[in-house]
Amino acid sequence: MNYQDLYYFIKVVEKGSLVAAARYLDIPTSTLSRRLQAFEQDLGYKLVHRSSKKFGLTESGQRFYNSLSSVVTELEMRTEDVNTELSSMSGDIKITAPLTLGHHYVKNWVFEFMEMNPRISVEMFLSNENVDLVKNSIDIAFRLGKVTLNDWVMRPLLSTEMVVVATPELVARHGAPQRPEDLSKLPLVVLKRSAFWRFMDPDGHAITFTPHAHLRTDEIRFAVDAVKKNLGVCCMPRYVVAAELERGELVQLLPQWSMEGRTMHMLYPHRESLPVKTRAFIEFVMDKVAHMEAGMAE
Repeated sequence: MNYQDLYYFIKVVEKGSLVAAARYLDIPTSTLSRRLQAFEQDLGYKLVHRSSKKFGLTESGQRFYNSLSSVVTELEMRTEDVNTELSSMSGDIKITAPLTLGHHYVKNWVFEFMEMNPRISVEMFLSNENVDLVKNSIDIAFRLGKVTLNDWVMRPLLSTEMVVVATPELVARHGAPQRPEDLSKLPLVVLKRSAFWRFMDPDGHAITFTPHAHLRTDEIRFAVDAVKKNLGVCCMPRYVVAAELERGELVQLLPQWSMEGRTMHMLYPHRESLPVKTRAFIEFVMDKVAHMEAGMAE
């Protein structure tokens, strides 16, 4: 069945004539007449009586209209509701981010955006596992490091330096390492996604250190607490421990050795026409990041 022809038939009945329906549908009357005839041929029975002076439904046409007109009306109403939601600042946005990244950055963006747009609802997935973005109908995802997905746009946001940290007490007990390989003499707290710690000396020579964990975890705040309890040394993004470093609760080890940074990315489906609310949140985040970078540059 051609459902567009079904729609045309319903409109012909509602408007009372081919001419009025063609005017409403913005198509030639001759085209509408041909489509109606083709629809009747597909069905195998006539739906309307047509003449130059009279228009009316056959018995089959009346039954057909009575059975399906309410369905078409409901579809029109639902389509209008969806179009209104997609073209307005209302409705749901599904967002996902890793736990620490979500708590440190993303939640503040979400809270402020929702305060500015009270008709928007957000469903937030915070997880260190790779949430299936398609299966969970995610609108926007935040990730550290590169993620390659077909049909998804990846926008770089902020770069963060990786640092190796420990408590002053642990350094006093074991001594400060001078080279990356000296870390093997210390107890290590290792994040599951950091199987290798990559260093570069001031002369540009690279060394890859493979940590053997005294404690392993997939949650950064757990790792921070473990380090603060003198359970070991850990490599993590600087933004996570910036406050502890500033207060002197933790110290950076091997500061003369730089480490490969990681970039936060925002991902969203590659669509020609994103919903207004989704595009607004993307632009809001990009504006926030631009202001943050401008503040750091001053």
